[in-house]
Amino acid sequence: MTPQTLFPDALVQFAIGGLVLLPLLAATLCVLLPHTPRRILGAFTALAVLVLSLPVVWQVSAGDVVQSALGGYDAPLGIRLRADGLSAAFLALTSVVGATTTLYAAAQPHSTGTRLLSGTGQVTASTGAVATGRGPQWEPSHAGFWPLWLGCWAGLNAVFLSGDLFNTYVGLELVGLTAVALVALGGRPSWAAALRYLFIAVAGSLLFLVGTGLIVAMTGTLDIEQASSTASDAGPADVLALTLISVGLALKLALVPLHRWLIPAHSGSPSAVSPLLSALVIKAALFVLLRCWLWLFDPDSTAAGLAWGLAGLGVLALVFGSIMALRQTHLKRLIAYSTVAQVGYWFLMLPLIVDPAAGNLEDQPGTELAPDDVVSGALAATVALALGHGLAKSALFLAAGYLKDVYGTDEIAALRGVGQRHPMLVMSMGLAAVGLVGLPISLSFTGKWKLATSAVAAGHYWILVVLIVATLLSAAYMLRVLAPLLIESEDDASEVPGPQVALSTYSRLAAYAPLLLGTLTIAAGLLGVWFEELLEVGAPW
Repeated sequence: MTPQTLFPDALVQFAIGGLVLLPLLAATLCVLLPHTPRRILGAFTALAVLVLSLPVVWQVSAGDVVQSALGGYDAPLGIRLRADGLSAAFLALTSVVGATTTLYAAAQPHSTGTRLLSGTGQVTASTGAVATGRGPQWEPSHAGFWPLWLGCWAGLNAVFLSGDLFNTYVGLELVGLTAVALVALGGRPSWAAALRYLFIAVAGSLLFLVGTGLIVAMTGTLDIEQASSTASDAGPADVLALTLISVGLALKLALVPLHRWLIPAHSGSPSAVSPLLSALVIKAALFVLLRCWLWLFDPDSTAAGLAWGLAGLGVLALVFGSIMALRQTHLKRLIAYSTVAQVGYWFLMLPLIVDPAAGNLEDQPGTELAPDDVVSGALAATVALALGHGLAKSALFLAAGYLKDVYGTDEIAALRGVGQRHPMLVMSMGLAAVGLVGLPISLSFTGKWKLATSAVAAGHYWILVVLIVATLLSAAYMLRVLAPLLIESEDDASEVPGPQVALSTYSRLAAYAPLLLGTLTIAAGLLGVWFEELLEVGAPW
């Protein structure tokens, strides 16, 4: 049976709509259910979404662009869902990481946040909290995690499948607002980080909305495919729209120097929230950035200043984020700064799109646009690095969160020698580190190799220097994490404060989640050829 006939067309059409509607419906139902049924519904929804993603990804990998008009109305009147190679790649990441983290949260209820115990916050002014020595008390586990996360998942899938700019904006808003609320589940210490995140999310969305308005004014349509034919020649108005959109998305991506909100948000979130924020939430903004730069616009030298400016900030992010990661003493903050650094890789592709250095090739005489092979290679590199980052960061944050929940701390010095008691967790962190650094056979190595070859083809040799320096820095801060955990401590690991929670059978099974993701970080690198062919489906060249 050929790939084209493995799944009936009706099933594929049902699946592409279900990827958005099912988690949204489950999120609504969760609001009406008590805590334990929410966990059960969340786990079954995660498995169902994972299953629904299979026919869509399979059909796209067979070379078909899957499209569906909700309600039977096509663009510009209706909502059109569209899955091409780029969509399928991000859907695959979201389905795997989302399902794994959801099952982890179902097995580890205390990883979903803390909630105020009923009545404990009612200390009156007459008694006074100081006089009584009492204050609000917090209980691990928050039932609000389930509707918020499932709503966020629906928003992510909506962004990846949207065929028009307005529904892309709606999806980004849903992702941003639910992510802010998820950060706040960490209790009072996380509220300041959540508020800062809210301001950033709103500011980024407003800039994106203004840029979208300019595009509609120029093209008369919100549909990305229809608008691209009008906005293909990058004039001043197009560059202004692209600049507004890019800056708004850079805010959501925490590109240096717009990064300060990310550290407390990612490091202070509950254990089941941090991997979702780092691995998935910021990928929505990256996805839209790629859509706008390659599908909506066809930027030439007019946008060179913007491309080089963003790439320069990307280099700064790689260096600054790595140096700051080396200085951290807490595990989750180190991983968060690593995200700040890794974001820089994703902006290195922009000069490859617009730089005139590749314009002297014989197959593209007189043009200032990089030839198709360079652009496609740069896109494949960026997406491979993003997906490798998602798998590695979800494994690292899950492992770090597990240790913090068990021992009550994520201070690296306090966890010295913990690998003796949790070898599987440290092994998963080691596998994730291999993927994050980009050692051979990992998906990140595939991305770096493609980026290097594309850079050489376009004459951008400076990218090779950046890749070498960034790889060495990432190896340094990951070694700084792993070495203390592996080196035998003078005190037994049991002397580390804790355990703070009882380890049930489900909790012990949950420890396999980071190992699974760490293994996938390496195994996904074996799909390099298939991965590049996947991104060619529905590509703009």
